[in-house]
Amino acid sequence: MNLLKMMRIVLWSFFGVRKRASHNADFAQVKLPLLPVIAVMLAGAFGLTLLSVAKLAVGIAH
Repeated sequence: MNLLKMMRIVLWSFFGVRKRASHNADFAQVKLPLLPVIAVMLAGAFGLTLLSVAKLAVGIAH
């Protein structure tokens, strides 16, 4: 469950819209050393998804 909470925190920070009180409450409940690892993994997954969609779009266009 803690992994899902960290993923939610990272995804909200990617989106950039969050109330400060909710943000502070979430950070009080998670282990901060793991948070950058989750952020890098989610950013990589997002990048690979965009790359795959772009390659698919270029492949369909030709």
